[in-house]
Amino acid sequence: MSSPRPPRIHHCTSEPYRFFGREPELAALDEALAGGDASLIALVGPGGQGKTAIVQHWLSRFEQHKTALDGLFLWSFYRGKDADLCLRELYAYAEGMERAPDVAASYCVDRLLPRLRRERWALVLDGTEVAQHDTGAWRGRFVHPELGRLLEEAASEPLPGVVVLTSRFELPTVATRRHARLLGLSCLDAASARGLLRGLGVQGTDADLDRLATLGGGHAKAVELLGTFVTRFYAGEARDSAPLDAPALGDEASDEERAVARVLDLYRRHLPADEQDILALATAFRDPATEARLLEYLRSGPVETLLFQTWKRTYPSSLHDPAALRRKIDGLVDARLLERVGRGSADDTLVLDAHPLVRRAFESMLGSRQQSAGIRAGFLRGRPDRRRPETLDEAREEVEMFHAYCDAGLWNEADSAYVSLDNPKHRFLAPALERDLLLRFFPDGDWGRSPLWSGFGRYRALAISFELLGQYDDALDVYRETDAALRGDALLALGRLEPLLERPTMPHPWQALWHAYRAHALCLAGREEEALRLARSLVPVDIYEWVHVFECYLRAGQLAAVDWRALAYRPPRAEEHRWAALARQRMRLDLARRTGMADENFDADMRSLLEAYDRGGLPYERALTRLSYTRWLMDRGEDDAARTVNEATRTLAGHHAMRVMLADAEELAAALARRRGEEDAAALAAR
Repeated sequence: MSSPRPPRIHHCTSEPYRFFGREPELAALDEALAGGDASLIALVGPGGQGKTAIVQHWLSRFEQHKTALDGLFLWSFYRGKDADLCLRELYAYAEGMERAPDVAASYCVDRLLPRLRRERWALVLDGTEVAQHDTGAWRGRFVHPELGRLLEEAASEPLPGVVVLTSRFELPTVATRRHARLLGLSCLDAASARGLLRGLGVQGTDADLDRLATLGGGHAKAVELLGTFVTRFYAGEARDSAPLDAPALGDEASDEERAVARVLDLYRRHLPADEQDILALATAFRDPATEARLLEYLRSGPVETLLFQTWKRTYPSSLHDPAALRRKIDGLVDARLLERVGRGSADDTLVLDAHPLVRRAFESMLGSRQQSAGIRAGFLRGRPDRRRPETLDEAREEVEMFHAYCDAGLWNEADSAYVSLDNPKHRFLAPALERDLLLRFFPDGDWGRSPLWSGFGRYRALAISFELLGQYDDALDVYRETDAALRGDALLALGRLEPLLERPTMPHPWQALWHAYRAHALCLAGREEEALRLARSLVPVDIYEWVHVFECYLRAGQLAAVDWRALAYRPPRAEEHRWAALARQRMRLDLARRTGMADENFDADMRSLLEAYDRGGLPYERALTRLSYTRWLMDRGEDDAARTVNEATRTLAGHHAMRVMLADAEELAAALARRRGEEDAAALAAR
């Protein structure tokens, strides 16, 4: 590229009040960015140990030294939890776009990886534990499959720059990659802890400061909060704070929990009740609110009712005094209990947030979490400027409202909020987002358990989301028995033909669709005569049936049997779904290829179709179209181009376990190898 991109910071991290030590970690980051062996560096350790502070300090040096980079991108999952949006914003930044486009996450990753391999980037993803599984056998794995793929691929080969992660969790799928390096963080050393306390205004001898650091367990966030506590309540005199005691915790508590609990218990005992309520309400949002939105929320009628009528608070209300409310928020910010995030941002985009440990410690102040969540959802729903979101970014408040209803246990309202998003898997090309929304209806997001709401009935939408992500095994398990006929697409993608071969029909209204699936499966199983008899008996009425009947005729070499007028027919004034239009285009191109009727526009039309499917992120269709394109290129003798396209098919089919597609791609690879006289490669592909 001609000139470096300006840095782009999304949901930026809070900045450390003072920074001390951590020279080995900074040196490792510098070495990786300078072309060292590590392509991905992960700072892993308990919350509050300074992972984010290290990254912030490291990034600040780029501005000071004007370090030349092709790209500098930071995303904090603490403030922006949507991995789908993160990938789109990263792609938009790479391509010089002003806003994230409506493309699938897989499309973004496919185009980001080549850039990262040739350009010098500092890509920072902060707080990735938010985007990782936190329990069970999948602990540490990334919830969004494409985010996981991006990081695993980046850690698998040398990069000119570096990808930096911070996480509380282990990274099992990344740690084993050749060019990944995980750095575990330990507690502050004594000198750094004393320096941090003095930087916060604490005065006293080294022994006095060491006592405070010990009370905080040497834990960076605990020591920082202890320093602000002594500064506020003991005028910064460490000696005067000697009577501070530590609460007793059970043996099951971790060292991290013990250290932070000691300090936050002190705050809970000394901080005025109204400030504790403000802190708890401010941190109740799933995605942190802007300061302007938070002030509007705190001053709203529902919050006043909640505090003074429901929870019977007795302190004088300052909610109607903007100046007094801001002073209290400023005091919480000075204490580092709240953090203003977004240096240089406009006032209407400045975010107020708290460290996750602080957030968890003050949740109990809200009394009933359900009541608070219900008030928050009602506030968001009743805003006068609320409107139908037109982009995934605009949908964040609707998503926040959905999660608030879930937190409140108001499942019917949550379902209505989900419906108002209007099919995000298709509308925003975001099946991962829709999957995660629907999983909120299940305990711990486990769709194998009974839903939390007896009225839940969206298994079909959940299964389709899994299919669009290429997670076909999960899709098969999610479909209920009443939707068993809809499992055909996933069965065919995985090459599991037995259920389709063994069951001749399905109950109304799915007989025609099941027969179309079955005709396709019979042909794949080599039972062509039986497949053709079944296909000829069908009268497909929609594109989903036509796709599989067509594939049966195509594989059997009997395209003359296709009724093209019936295939092209659409009811008058009927609005055709985008996927239906693409499917018709693909079938027309396959007909032209097989009948020798391809014109001079065929190559451009096929590339356009591939681009559309890639943007939509449909694994099965992407592989199927590439197989057809590879065959056309081979017919023209363009073997190098055919090999490139076919390698993409092999990768795609292997990644999603699409066995039939992979077998077809290996067959084409063998044919291409034989043309070049590479008999060993041909034999390997044939096997």
